[in-house]
Amino acid sequence: MDLEILLSLHSQQRLFVNPRRIQLLEQIREHGSISQGAKAAGISYKSAWDAIKEMNALAERPVLSSETGGKGGGGASLTAYGTRLLKIYHLLAQIEQMAVSALQDEHTSLDSLLSVVARFSLQTSARNQFFATVASFDPNDISRKVGLALPSHQLIYADITASSVARLDLHLTKEVLALIKAPWIRLASDKANIPVTDNMLMGKVESIEIGDEYIEVILALEIGETLCALLAKETNECSWQQGDSAYAHFSPSQVILATLG
Repeated sequence: MDLEILLSLHSQQRLFVNPRRIQLLEQIREHGSISQGAKAAGISYKSAWDAIKEMNALAERPVLSSETGGKGGGGASLTAYGTRLLKIYHLLAQIEQMAVSALQDEHTSLDSLLSVVARFSLQTSARNQFFATVASFDPNDISRKVGLALPSHQLIYADITASSVARLDLHLTKEVLALIKAPWIRLASDKANIPVTDNMLMGKVESIEIGDEYIEVILALEIGETLCALLAKETNECSWQQGDSAYAHFSPSQVILATLG
């Protein structure tokens, strides 16, 4: 289904901006003239001037400043407020496009904005990303051991500073994204070889890619997610075969938390 987004903003029940007015502002910015901008946008000078007059009247501050000089003369430029208006309009358009993409992707959870942003916009260097909700706090000196409930209800833990807890405004049931870089993941065939303080997730080896110095192992986890581990060849962890059962483990201090606020 091909959906078209036509974002409009209103103030005092009157049109403030829409795609046509945004195009006009962009052309005025490029040409430095209302008349030339109107021509490039495909509208009359009068329609352009009326639109600018109404935007300036509705906005907290003028969106455009102009110098007199007649219909064909003078100059015009966006104010700082007008420049910010263009930027926020395009940001809103990106958010709307993400919403449309999420609507058409059955694998995207629509329970939170964080899940939509992470799937369609958030790019990080961390290969492993898990949605979770804050389940507990365990104070430890100036750090906090934060319990995170995955969608499967399994718990993992993140060690972060108390100041980070405050900065992220973490509280029980808040949604977060847990990030773990692939080189931080270790694999073991026996739980007895895993430090008791580590997080642990069980799965089966789905694929193996062998490089000159490293081996990339993809695990299909029991919780329904995949996890990537990057193992150095010189370690004794690299004898894995496709289909092997494995325990992935990593320290709580290696879990990075992200949230939308």
